[in-house]
Amino acid sequence: MMMQWLFLLLPVAALSGWILAKRHYQRHPQKHVKAFNPEYFKGLNYLLNEQPDKAIDVFIGLLEVNSETVETHLALANLFRRRGETERAIRIHQNLIARPSLHGEQRLQAMVELGLDYMHAGVLDRAEHLFLELLQQPNPHPQAAKQLMRIYQQEKKWAQAIEMGKQIDASKTGQVRPLIAQFYCEQAEQHANQDRHEAFTMLKQALFQDPNCVRASLLEARLYLAINQPRKALDALQNIEQQNPAFLSEALPYWHKAYQQLADLPALRDKLSQLITRHPNMTSARIMLTNIIAELESTKAAQQFLYEQLHHHPSVEGLHTLIKLGENNQIALIPLIDRITRTMVEKGDRYTCKNCGFSGKTMHWLCPGCAKWGTVRPTEIHLTALEKLLDSAS
Repeated sequence: MMMQWLFLLLPVAALSGWILAKRHYQRHPQKHVKAFNPEYFKGLNYLLNEQPDKAIDVFIGLLEVNSETVETHLALANLFRRRGETERAIRIHQNLIARPSLHGEQRLQAMVELGLDYMHAGVLDRAEHLFLELLQQPNPHPQAAKQLMRIYQQEKKWAQAIEMGKQIDASKTGQVRPLIAQFYCEQAEQHANQDRHEAFTMLKQALFQDPNCVRASLLEARLYLAINQPRKALDALQNIEQQNPAFLSEALPYWHKAYQQLADLPALRDKLSQLITRHPNMTSARIMLTNIIAELESTKAAQQFLYEQLHHHPSVEGLHTLIKLGENNQIALIPLIDRITRTMVEKGDRYTCKNCGFSGKTMHWLCPGCAKWGTVRPTEIHLTALEKLLDSAS
């Protein structure tokens, strides 16, 4: 379909250019030349003989670059880029930029498009040089800082990405601030083992940019636990329920470790009880609470607690945990149920992107599917997924 539109656009554009030229020459007879360029018929002949590549080159050559045809050139080049024909797009945009008759705004737009061509082709150094040049203009094009931020993100140059993000944010609302917070978190990850003080500084900056940055709170808790400061870790974790309760399951291992360092598992039991009261579908908290009850009281008490919970909130992980605890009223079914639940727990995806639907077993703060930050969420494996997962396991 795109190719058909291209075939339609090219001859129409070329003919439009010829008509404009004819009118111009009618007003200026002394400059009049041959009415119809034979190259136009040559291009049509290529189209009729199903040689689209040659036809495209001919029609592009017919388009004289002037204020009336610049938009046509840009549209053609963008069409080439979307089709993956980056070299052609680059050639058109370079040709536009080289024209001295192009006025300032059109030249800037052509430079932006050429930079996007280079990015699409993976030539990031050329794209970076071009966008930096645009950034030095008296009135920088809004795409310059945005695309530089993308380049630095791809190259993992987090300090430069932060700088570009702040330049974008200076002219817009706070839409970019959550991205800047993620870049600070990336820097904190890099400093976590060598320079914890610098890592804490980066996390403070992340939370300043985005107070709802769950990742920063989790990293802060992890760093405090690494230096045996469990109460400060708990303070950091306390923010997550307000930031985004969907990530509470990610905080559970840190809560467990913090209360272990405090030698206060009863307090963890109370904390988990409160969590499942406020978030009854939180299977991971229910399972952790079951294990804590088994450790503090007895396996039988843990079995009884989980058995009652599963009646109201059934889940595959809960059933699997109950089997591991030794619930064996139906001995003949135990091996089969154990195999089914184990398969589901092992095969089930733990994380899903709310933007594109990507799912996997590990947490990605930058979604591999749609390249969006912070869109991947932890998920629970419920009985409603039984049939789908069993099919995938068979």
